[in-house]
Amino acid sequence: MLKKIISYVVLVFILTCCTLTSNEYSEKEDVFEDFKSKDLVISSSRLSSNIDIIFFEDTNVFQKSFLDGIKNGYFILRERQKRNSEINFIDLSKEKSFDCSKISTKTKKLIYLNSNLVDILKSCNLKNNNNVLVINGLNEKIKLNLNFIDPFYNYVDYLYSSDPKILRGESVVLTDRELKTENYFLIEKKSNIEKRISELFEINKSSNRKIELERIIQNKIYQTPRFRKDIKKIIIDTKEVSAERIIPAINFNLIFEPEIYTLPGQLDLWRFSKKEFKSNLKGFEYPILLNNNFLFDEEFSKKQIQEKLFYALGFDSLLFFGRGITTKFNGLLGEYTKDENKIFITPEKIGFQ
Repeated sequence: MLKKIISYVVLVFILTCCTLTSNEYSEKEDVFEDFKSKDLVISSSRLSSNIDIIFFEDTNVFQKSFLDGIKNGYFILRERQKRNSEINFIDLSKEKSFDCSKISTKTKKLIYLNSNLVDILKSCNLKNNNNVLVINGLNEKIKLNLNFIDPFYNYVDYLYSSDPKILRGESVVLTDRELKTENYFLIEKKSNIEKRISELFEINKSSNRKIELERIIQNKIYQTPRFRKDIKKIIIDTKEVSAERIIPAINFNLIFEPEIYTLPGQLDLWRFSKKEFKSNLKGFEYPILLNNNFLFDEEFSKKQIQEKLFYALGFDSLLFFGRGITTKFNGLLGEYTKDENKIFITPEKIGFQ
């Protein structure tokens, strides 16, 4: 089934050399000799100038994964030593006295934005150009007139626009957080998912009627529970509850008619069984999650989905920046394209004709 999901291509790199400086990220020198995958294509890239990686260190695991991804992207790019370019990690949390000169240089800047950096960036009034790229590590919209990538982008509207057959009135969005839409159904991380799906499709009402009727007639009744027929599409858009838990819960309730759509960050084939793929499953996914033969190291497969994605984003960001953010770039998360100051990532399509 996986062969139908992903086209077979060859990973190609044009690699050059650079120099890493500053803190723990200069201490490890992992070597990746077998960095190849027949199922994934990554655009060629090279570092032609120095890049400052600016961040404010905290305990957030996403930030750490992102920085680790940059580090490993660097070690890939340095394999062929044709040009010396410097990657400089600047941790502003270690600055005793800060002034804007640290981030106002002409050097290319890749900035990981957390709450500690928002006011700093605003006060320094950086001018936007193609040598600045901000990764918004906050799960909220921040008004900055700088090129940015939003890792928390919600693909629901993108799904509706991609397939005119998906009608909002016939769809339900399964989510584990409040959404600004009417057709969503909340499934919390600690909830009984099978029971919640039963409640959504009103199977529990059918079962309750059966129990009540058996009580009245004092006899056993054998019937197939009825469920709602108005829901034609099920869209899984969760962060804490993955599709590997939700899809079996749908099957458990014998609900096979509605088409199931998954949004990016759901189908982790490093842990998700291929057997769970059904013919009516469609949606989008980040290529790195569909390629469980794409190992960086032994620890990568153990990471949670969001950690994997931020790791891949760090890896992609360095190569994308090296290639030039005005050009299209195919990376571990999909195709990167620039629209004004926003970088949009187009993930892999699954099950679409």
